[in-house]
Amino acid sequence: MSLSKRSVEMLLDLVEIKISYMDVADREDARDLVVLERAREELRAITGSARALVQEAFVRRVGRPRVAA
Repeated sequence: MSLSKRSVEMLLDLVEIKISYMDVADREDARDLVVLERAREELRAITGSARALVQEAFVRRVGRPRVAA
């Protein structure tokens, strides 16, 4: 079963709303944010957005911050 374009766009809107209301307070929230951002990029790719393909190439991995020595 595949999703219609309208359903994918609705899911994309819901994910973006969730991201905009998130308040990252701990590591679990940060992980959830990363998952939501990846889901947003996947949904954008499904809709065929050219911008999504460009952004997908530049997705930043979350990790420990770099420390200048």
